Amino acid sequence: MSKFEKYLESKINQVKNKNLIHLDNIFTHTELSRLRNNSISVVGTNGKTSTAMFLKIFMDRNNISSLLFTSPHLVSYKERIESSEEIDFDDFYEQIKFFETKNNLELGYFETLFLISCLTFLNSTNEYFICEAGIGGKLDTTSILQAKTVVLTNIGLDHVELLGDTHESILREKIHISNSIENLFNGVLNTELNELINQYTHIDNIYYLSQYCQLNDIDIEKLAFNEKNYLLALMTFKTMFEEFTDPILDLASEVNIPGRFEIIQNSPLKIVDGAHNLDGVKESVEKLLSDYEFPKYDVFVGFKVGKSYQEILEYLSSIDSLNIKLIEENSFFLQESFEILSNYLKQNNIKFQKVNLDYFSDNKNPSILLGSLYLIGEYKKRN
Repeated sequence: MSKFEKYLESKINQVKNKNLIHLDNIFTHTELSRLRNNSISVVGTNGKTSTAMFLKIFMDRNNISSLLFTSPHLVSYKERIESSEEIDFDDFYEQIKFFETKNNLELGYFETLFLISCLTFLNSTNEYFICEAGIGGKLDTTSILQAKTVVLTNIGLDHVELLGDTHESILREKIHISNSIENLFNGVLNTELNELINQYTHIDNIYYLSQYCQLNDIDIEKLAFNEKNYLLALMTFKTMFEEFTDPILDLASEVNIPGRFEIIQNSPLKIVDGAHNLDGVKESVEKLLSDYEFPKYDVFVGFKVGKSYQEILEYLSSIDSLNIKLIEENSFFLQESFEILSNYLKQNNIKFQKVNLDYFSDNKNPSILLGSLYLIGEYKKRN
């Protein structure tokens, strides 16, 4: 294990990132200017990772160099930073340590990897930095980029304790990932929210996915969730760069985003999906029921602490073809208590079965594992 890996491992339980006002001090004015001008911030409730990955693929296929930062990872921290050039994570270890000591800070895990990604980009010849936001918004660690280019995937109810409990409040937070946006690529389909977006004065130009689909004779209502993400990335790329040759929607079905409705096995069917809020779970379940015609499915679920599990479990229980399998205690990082979840299910007369995570691998029925990317990551580590 390298010095950097030991250092990073010491931060695994440091999930709080509270150093926002200090983070930009690690960069020079020139470096901050490059980050602002050459970054593409991807923000939203769902679909950030797949949209960012599609955008990176488009650039790769057209020989436009870029560095991609996403989160969280499933198995290795190295998944979070993908570059057109080789990456040595030890290169900036001493600089990060010195920055902490000089400013009397203790960086969080996410802050550390984000700063490493920024320094890697600044010390490379990559042309663009595609950066997926964390929770997203004006208090997000990645907001120090103050990117001129922002991609907004959608707005849903998640992280309500931090962002607010209405779509409008969550939009207000996420749209301020940058205080001066030159180009906003907007995947939001809700008419009322789009009217609010039009009112924000810190945005110069807005490009709407709904209008893009209309101009290209695409029925957006018939698109799967990942196809919408693909088209949002495509619209962004084609607006930024004039020539693009990949056929529409071909890549969406061709690329399997790890941990996002990822088909692990066809017989018996096994799918893993990191959907962790109601909108994401609905998208995944609807796709499952649309793409396959089995009479019954086993849904293996576990949630991260603090998630709104009630509405997800209520939704799953409303579908007759789904059998709920609740993952036992201490199966993955930051897991919500099995007792809390099981008590909720019992109190609401919802049938479930207690299982361990390994049972998902051995199960002979069509099944899907969902509820947390940490859960998906743990499954992948074991398999």
